[in-house]
Amino acid sequence: MALARITVGDVEIVALSDGEGARPASWMFPNNAVSALDTYRDLLTADGDVVLNFGCYLLRADGQTVLVDAGNGPERGGPLLEQLAEAGVGPDAIDLVLFTHLHGDHTGWNIDRETGRARFSRARYLVPRIDFDHYTAAGSASVARDIAPLANLGALDLIEGERVLTPSLTTLPTPGHTPGHTGLVVTSQGARALVIGDAFVSRVSLAEPDWPVAADWNAEVAARTRHALLGRAARDEALVALSHFPAPGLGRFDGAHWAAI
Repeated sequence: MALARITVGDVEIVALSDGEGARPASWMFPNNAVSALDTYRDLLTADGDVVLNFGCYLLRADGQTVLVDAGNGPERGGPLLEQLAEAGVGPDAIDLVLFTHLHGDHTGWNIDRETGRARFSRARYLVPRIDFDHYTAAGSASVARDIAPLANLGALDLIEGERVLTPSLTTLPTPGHTPGHTGLVVTSQGARALVIGDAFVSRVSLAEPDWPVAADWNAEVAARTRHALLGRAARDEALVALSHFPAPGLGRFDGAHWAAI
């Protein structure tokens, strides 16, 4: 199947995937009775699971090639590198790698396991400072494996707040799923998009943004962020790109529903 591509003004966004997984909805939304989850049976598998796409995004903007998130890595055998090749981008063609956050399913392809070198050899790796500090202090194994070596290689830049990456791309703090979770705002020729990682992990959260999600660092902060993003996406009439919605993860928020593209 051909890769999904869309343009937002002069910015091209290519949806990539590093495979799929599934989690029980009863685990993802642990505070809710089965009867409440049954309302969203059409969004679950027959076994009551939420299917998760492990999505990443390639953006071509203002002469820069930007990869948002780096998948699960070689241990899961996902197709991210093959999809980059299909998009016409070799590992040495990427200028910036931006991480929405530092969970291991977003950082896995950073380091070549055989050489210990950065896989995207020319890139600067942009890491939310708050996440870096938090997960380094917590002793995260994936951060030690995928992120710490980048600092030793001199390829890591810690970022915070709203940071202009190119004239069309600006980071946006979206905390809650992790302390430093960070989105990306695309603005070009009057059109807008929001690349927002795991701010919403399931379509259930569109209808129930206040429901705690098991993987979220702080339920209250995550809920506030979800409400803010729903409002912003509506005001800006923005395309939305999400990591774990069904591939390709591109669409628009239509009230409490997802209008996939």
